[in-house]
Amino acid sequence: MVNKRWLLLVILGWMLINMIRIGLPADNGENLIFWMALQQLWLILGSLMALRNTVVLRWQLKDFVRGFTAGLVLFFIINLLNLIIITGLSQVFGSEHVQSWLAQEQAGISMLLGVEDPVRIGLAALLITVGASLSEELLFRGAMLKSLAQVMPGKWAVFCSAIFFALVHFYLIQFIPVLISGIILGRLFTASDNLLRPITAHAVVNTLALLIYIL
Repeated sequence: MVNKRWLLLVILGWMLINMIRIGLPADNGENLIFWMALQQLWLILGSLMALRNTVVLRWQLKDFVRGFTAGLVLFFIINLLNLIIITGLSQVFGSEHVQSWLAQEQAGISMLLGVEDPVRIGLAALLITVGASLSEELLFRGAMLKSLAQVMPGKWAVFCSAIFFALVHFYLIQFIPVLISGIILGRLFTASDNLLRPITAHAVVNTLALLIYIL
């Protein structure tokens, strides 16, 4: 059983951290690393408290391999969807507008990786690949999906948790790909009842995206 009080506390605390960050002066890469680390730490600890009475994460080589493979497939799907959406929007609004919107959506990543200190760059990369995957999967596929599955059919729980997952990323152009990702990650979890699968898949997607962005 998911502790719903802790789940609500995690979400409210996350919102509060974001409100404080938004209310502060303009970000730089170093500040963004701090706030990102704080958010992820809060999500991890809070989600673990919400899930403390249930086992959702176990090491199994089979689930790791399937998660890794699913991550490769998911990365291909995301990029294909992005290509289709960007091409379609460019035909309607013009490529300059679409590229401007994309730049705004990727501004946080650009700022994170814009720091000059190698240690901070490494920390930013760790937060993007491992931290984001662990914290977001514990919340959205772990605590939230489990909680929703107690009051609605599993398929609807997967879809609703994916909607929340897509909304909190504040993407416009990439909303549909992130939504589809959330659904696939949710199905990975419900198929095995082991968060190792979606965490691994999520980490693979983020790592490949980061490598392509850098290169």
